[in-house]
Amino acid sequence: MKHFSSPKFRTLGFFLLLIIFCCAPLWSVEYFINQDGSAHLYSSHIMLELLKGNPIFGEIFAFNSISIPNSSGHWLMVLLLNFFPPIVVTKIIVTLTFAGFVASIGWLRLKTVGVEGLKTSFLIGAAIGFNWLWLCGFYNFLIGVCCFVFTVGLIFNWRDKMNVWRTVILALLFLLGYFSHIISFVILAGSVFLLLFSGEKSKIKRNLLCFFAALLPILPLVIMYKTLSASGGGFFPVWRNLENPFSPLSWLLQMRTADPFILMSRKSFPFIAENSNYFAVFTPLLWIFAALFSLTIASFFGKNKTNLYSRTNLIFVFLFVICVLAAMFAPDDFGLKNGSILRERLLICGLIFFVPLFRAQNSLRLKRFAQACLIFVVIFQTAALWEYSLQTNAQAKEFLSAQNSILPDDRVASVILIENDLRFNSTPTAMINNYFGFEKNRIVWDNYEIGHYLFPVVAANAADKEFVFDLIRFNAFSPNNPKQNFDEKLTNLDSFLSENNHKIRTIILWGKDVRVEAVLNRWFDAQPVFENGRVRVFRHK
Repeated sequence: MKHFSSPKFRTLGFFLLLIIFCCAPLWSVEYFINQDGSAHLYSSHIMLELLKGNPIFGEIFAFNSISIPNSSGHWLMVLLLNFFPPIVVTKIIVTLTFAGFVASIGWLRLKTVGVEGLKTSFLIGAAIGFNWLWLCGFYNFLIGVCCFVFTVGLIFNWRDKMNVWRTVILALLFLLGYFSHIISFVILAGSVFLLLFSGEKSKIKRNLLCFFAALLPILPLVIMYKTLSASGGGFFPVWRNLENPFSPLSWLLQMRTADPFILMSRKSFPFIAENSNYFAVFTPLLWIFAALFSLTIASFFGKNKTNLYSRTNLIFVFLFVICVLAAMFAPDDFGLKNGSILRERLLICGLIFFVPLFRAQNSLRLKRFAQACLIFVVIFQTAALWEYSLQTNAQAKEFLSAQNSILPDDRVASVILIENDLRFNSTPTAMINNYFGFEKNRIVWDNYEIGHYLFPVVAANAADKEFVFDLIRFNAFSPNNPKQNFDEKLTNLDSFLSENNHKIRTIILWGKDVRVEAVLNRWFDAQPVFENGRVRVFRHK
């Protein structure tokens, strides 16, 4: 009985209950579909077929360069697909990335501070773990973040004890971080480099020698990746929401767009259909910052402030500040072909660096207020996830009912009419067509990954890469989105199909719009071979 009442057991129990509560919506439905995760999953299936030597897949697809730093999640799903059906693999990988994210933040707190504040750190982890990158399925980045946080916690305890074997382990962690995502790897390398200066001064030279030795295996990969990135058109910074760089208001609007914690629109509330500007008061980022501010104030009320100004803490403060400032003012990306969503990733990583800093044991009220704010965020985001899960489950059942109408060796594409892409930051129907690709030797074209150089598997020839890249730009319509020029996009789709319709044997249409149907009817039969609610299947004439 003493074992079950021990603080360690209670802390572990708190962590497990937190994960079960947050991830329950994923497992409560038959189909949980996320946006980019569907493409990642189908790419993993392609990788598995290539490993098996499938000649049909071998003609169309090819493994990318080994230097691509965006593949660890894909390889994990390749493994899982050997044992579980695709829809279960999605639930497993989404659960693992969330649980791993929260656990890594608890590990960082444990290694840098100890058990004090561990439950609060788990709540911070869950609150920032509920980000729309996770909801969309950015698995590689999230695995990279888990790797960087775990490594920082490890190096904190190894600063004065580096040796050959620990250098080898650090090199392996660098490789895992690199193969997960380039942004999380850069933050990993930078934070480890700085932390090595926080140990004993007599050990700094040895630490730096071990650090650069651990980086050696990465250097040839970086050189190859830089050469490969030339196919993305070079790196040019782009501020996509900054209308006037000399206007403070424009900068405020630009900073506002870097919020990664909006699972659903600021104007929405879970399970309430009406939209209202007043719902913005529930924006999770506001409550997360309220919690962090409260913990900061509580830390200065502590009796012993010497640790607050230690070299290690100042390094964490620097990393926290520099990442937050970069999230506010850095470019959104360096060209879409080179990847996107930079600032949101930086803000997530920046907030993690706050975890080793707070000391709130001497100010119970401020600590409880911070915990209440974080609990609110967790409950709010879990409720939003429940609504999303129920909605996408219904959509998936309707969409995937067309499964048996598609031929075993079909070449498939889809055109999607999105009814409401403003409520959630993940639009599952945009990529759900990928789930048709797991049967027999079907080829699903609308997978954006095979048209980019950033992923472990790509189209084998340049023409198919360009074909896929253009298809993804023109096949999803949002009639209710004022930011989208519907007519212009329809014209682009018409031109695209006039040149490439021969590559598509079957097209799946989600939604109804006579203008879109008129374009499709030029090359596909007007009479669908299958129809169920919003989904229809058309064969090429």
